[in-house]
Amino acid sequence: MKIGLIDLNTGNMGSLVSAMKKLNVDVKICKSKEDMIGIKKLILPGVGAFKDFMKKIKTKNVDKEIKKLSMENVSILGVCLGFQILFDQSMEHGFTQGLSMVTGKVDSLTTINKKLKIPHVGWNSCKYDKKNPLFDGISDYSDFYFTHSYCVKEHDKKIRIAITEYDGSNFTSAIASKNVYGVQFHPEKSQFNGLRLLKNFSELSQC
Repeated sequence: MKIGLIDLNTGNMGSLVSAMKKLNVDVKICKSKEDMIGIKKLILPGVGAFKDFMKKIKTKNVDKEIKKLSMENVSILGVCLGFQILFDQSMEHGFTQGLSMVTGKVDSLTTINKKLKIPHVGWNSCKYDKKNPLFDGISDYSDFYFTHSYCVKEHDKKIRIAITEYDGSNFTSAIASKNVYGVQFHPEKSQFNGLRLLKNFSELSQC
């Protein structure tokens, strides 16, 4: 089964492709909606600004195809910014509408604690909020690599599967809603734990 990797020049494609090769997982780089035809799993990576990312995927109508695939029970994994755009909106550089695949909004980490230093960069642990196959074989409080200044807020706590503590404040670091998954960290840069998570995603059974 090929896993599609969305490539709109907004993600760490080299690192992700390298990670998937280590797992012997066949990937297809998707630069347009036509490239996504027949894909059974999809990874949506992203770095940079929410507003710019949404503009790019809307320009190529990739946003509509992602939603269409989700309705067809294709498993989708959003990574970092790709995780954030799964939600309704972001306040980064002003209000921007997201994909609204899950309910919630994105705002600065400083809105949960004004004293937090941003960006939040480096290794930090994930505390499991509930059991999910995305983290199979990965111990609770395992470390992953983060780099972000914004976080997800005001979402349904039922979809939260991991929390991360940063200087005394908590934010949601992973979610799962039916066939839609998202992680705030970069699994492709998280060594063993990240590779295991990507392997778990590649082996998830279809909904």
